[in-house]
Amino acid sequence: MKFIHAADLHLDTPFLGLRTAPAALWQQIYEATFTAFAKIVDAAIAEQVDFVCLVGDLYDHVERSIQAQLFLQKQLQRLATAAIPVYLSYGNHDYVADSAAELPLPDNAHVFPSNGATFNLTTKDGQKVALSGFSYAQRWVETDMTPQFPVKTTADFQIGLLHGSQSGVASAHAVYAPFSLAELNQKHYDYWALGHIHQQQILQSQPPIVYAGNPQGRNPNEAGPRGYYLVSQQGQRLLPEFRPVATIEWLTCSVSVAGAVRLTTIINTIEQALAKLKQPQALLLQVVLTDAEQLSPTLLQRIESGELLSYLQKQPLTQPWRWIYALTAQVTATPNFNQLDQTYWQASAQQIFTTANIGQVAQPLSQPEFLATELRQADLPATLQAQVLNLLRENKALAGDDDAD
Repeated sequence: MKFIHAADLHLDTPFLGLRTAPAALWQQIYEATFTAFAKIVDAAIAEQVDFVCLVGDLYDHVERSIQAQLFLQKQLQRLATAAIPVYLSYGNHDYVADSAAELPLPDNAHVFPSNGATFNLTTKDGQKVALSGFSYAQRWVETDMTPQFPVKTTADFQIGLLHGSQSGVASAHAVYAPFSLAELNQKHYDYWALGHIHQQQILQSQPPIVYAGNPQGRNPNEAGPRGYYLVSQQGQRLLPEFRPVATIEWLTCSVSVAGAVRLTTIINTIEQALAKLKQPQALLLQVVLTDAEQLSPTLLQRIESGELLSYLQKQPLTQPWRWIYALTAQVTATPNFNQLDQTYWQASAQQIFTTANIGQVAQPLSQPEFLATELRQADLPATLQAQVLNLLRENKALAGDDDAD
């Protein structure tokens, strides 16, 4: 027996903050979530899997776009043509609101209802498989849903599809349908296919309890390889193997500018660092210039103002694309101001640049989800502190202080 576990497709997701990308790259960015799922379907057909599990958030919004629905319908039909059944659930982003507004899915698609269900199938090699799961009836499912899952009975293999969060584990995602590993183990299932958390991870090796993650990262917080799990039978065990499919990867690249006295030197150093990146897919890059405290205030100003980033973004792209969406200068040393006690500065900075203070000041900006996500980034306090240091250095230089460097 062999099957695919994927989740959190988020078809037709808007990639925010990248509108300045070149037209050809923007088109690839827009199509990225669709392309990733098409690759999963390609793999299912090539591997001749027995079935496919899709665990919640197939769409990015409850108001499914016609394009996203047509695309899902077409891909599921490809699986139907290959005689591969699909077992899918809807999550907190695409909960079941108005099924009358949805395009019909092919007969090979089995959708879990909001009150839970178990589907049964017999594989080509005669294995009896039971699949249990549920779909969200509303955006907020905050109760433990594991009582809806029956205990394994006579099936050769039983698989649970659960879109939710592990209880008591800190996460950037909202806590929905909380569960514990102990609860899941009490069901005696052979595999738990999880969704909702976008980072692929194996919570338990045997029996496997696995988050597939999302197959395409959509913002800087979803960096690194993205894909699905191919799950194969080995005796009475099911073994998951991660397979990447993302066509675009988010990456942070650190580049030292120690000793640079000219802007051209910095540009050449960045270009040389990017040339060493060997990933086959397109990269959306945040470039962090380290050792930037050695730069002159004039160079720092050209970086902080966005002038250097604008120049780099206008350079011709080569395949595979490497496009810089953010450029920051990282200053690790404190400024050498004659009238500024460094100990006092460090203590004050640690008190002022905290996540709580930033959240309070920026509260009016936190309603849009993408801004709320940015404000939750762990490195934001350090980034803001470094930017203030740069501004202080620059203002001191403009005032004519010889010690500004």
